[in-house]
Amino acid sequence: MPRQTIKLRVLGGDAITELQYQSSAGFWVRSGKREYLLTVGHAADSNHLEFYYLPPGGELDFTLIGQMVIRQTSGVDMGYIMKNNSEVLAGPIIKNPDNTEFPELQILTVTNPDTEGVVVCKSGFSTHVTCGKIAGIRDSISRQSDGLVLYDVVISDMECREGDSGGPVYQYLEELLPTVLLVGMVFGGGDDFCLFHPVRAILLPDMQVIVA
Repeated sequence: MPRQTIKLRVLGGDAITELQYQSSAGFWVRSGKREYLLTVGHAADSNHLEFYYLPPGGELDFTLIGQMVIRQTSGVDMGYIMKNNSEVLAGPIIKNPDNTEFPELQILTVTNPDTEGVVVCKSGFSTHVTCGKIAGIRDSISRQSDGLVLYDVVISDMECREGDSGGPVYQYLEELLPTVLLVGMVFGGGDDFCLFHPVRAILLPDMQVIVA
């Protein structure tokens, strides 16, 4: 019997690591024949580190995704991990682990978070899916920890903790489930607030979001 190869899907909100810090997978993009996984640049403390999928349940059987080939922590906090493992599948899926009816959500399209009061949700490694309203849209903020200025920042009142950074932010309508609208990616937060960049701020000109 031929050996069957098991492919691994890395979903938005899954845990990823460069073997020092843990962060969240964001969403997949494509440029030509290359596929990249978006996460935050501060998930790594240097350039060109290899990133791995971290299985749930604390298992130590890590799977290589690829190397972070583009990294930025000021202006916009973003990192592009180029997929170089053919066993890893890139797809438009966001993890929704605490929902039995829709445990996976499909990215239908991208929309811009430009209205305060709109409800958004995020999927992250630490706190899974949380939702809240957009409380503010800022051209820039200065990060207290290091003084770096970050541009195109959206503030929400949903919970985002350490390890959730990199997770996808989305909007949904009941009638469209399990498809959702991708709006951004988490880069910071706390007990009752979340900071994220809109997709337009982190998507490079030659990249296209992989959608359903």
